Amino acid sequence: MSITTVSHALSGQGVLKRETRERIIELAKKMKYIPDWNGQNLKSSDTGLLGFFTSSISGYYGVLVESMYRECKKHGYGMEIFILEDEDLFRFLMGKRVDGAVILHSGLKEEQEKYLRDMEFPVVYLDREIKEQYASSVLLDSYRGGRMAAEYLYSLGHRRILELSGVDYTYDGQMRQMGFEDWLREKDCPVPPDYVLKCYFDRWIAYREIKAFLNKGLPLPEAVFAANDDSAFGCIKALQEAGYSVPEDISVLGCDDIELSQWYTPALTTIQTHIVEQGSLAIRELAGLVRGDKEGEIHTIEGELIQRKSCRKAGRIQIPAQSM
Repeated sequence: MSITTVSHALSGQGVLKRETRERIIELAKKMKYIPDWNGQNLKSSDTGLLGFFTSSISGYYGVLVESMYRECKKHGYGMEIFILEDEDLFRFLMGKRVDGAVILHSGLKEEQEKYLRDMEFPVVYLDREIKEQYASSVLLDSYRGGRMAAEYLYSLGHRRILELSGVDYTYDGQMRQMGFEDWLREKDCPVPPDYVLKCYFDRWIAYREIKAFLNKGLPLPEAVFAANDDSAFGCIKALQEAGYSVPEDISVLGCDDIELSQWYTPALTTIQTHIVEQGSLAIRELAGLVRGDKEGEIHTIEGELIQRKSCRKAGRIQIPAQSM
């Protein structure tokens, strides 16, 4: 049979006798034939896929990816994940391997944003404020989350507070740190430089940084704000190994409210950032941009305080027996 006849049978297009179509499909199944996706795209600009472009899927990113994937299925799209270095990011975007992209990647430069806009390529950003015809932003209100954390710890009577910062060149890392420090500065209670530890949203880095801090002999903090829950877990482990109790000796506050937070010991008090909502909304927004149903918007998702067992009102700091 001709290539055209076989192509029409497998794609469901054209006018063919039912017997011919069924025979071709049956033979294709026996041969375990799989269509070449790139070949199909030569005749169609639609891939049926939405992409997530990032530099990592560690920590809360797994929750984000899962929520995006579920939303993709609701809208009839598949999902492809691209974990890329800065130099590869734009090249893959230019390849148009997907119909639209959700981007959470600090490596995308301003001139590249402009190029995507000129291409009229649908994009939803999770790490910068952009509103164009084909571009939206779905952001966590990380600045307000940082302020909320500072206000809560201050309200418990804590004044000497240790801060575990995130990745300072990312949107959420910058905004959480800025909001936290701005609020305390406004209360004439600034965080001293020695009490800001760079932990990069990483549990084991936080663990090592707390160990190193305790060895310096500086006055112990009354409370710790960790820029994400993973950092808070690393902090608590280091404090417990040093003989301190959380929250009896030191309060610890996290951020994000990942699933493990409620099962940890002690259950972690944290700022719930609604990551699942961010992922779902990003895909809904992107699907609308791809279909041409809407123009770009900026959406900001506010967090909320979840009080559990890792914070308490300020009290006397206990000195662990092994350090006496």
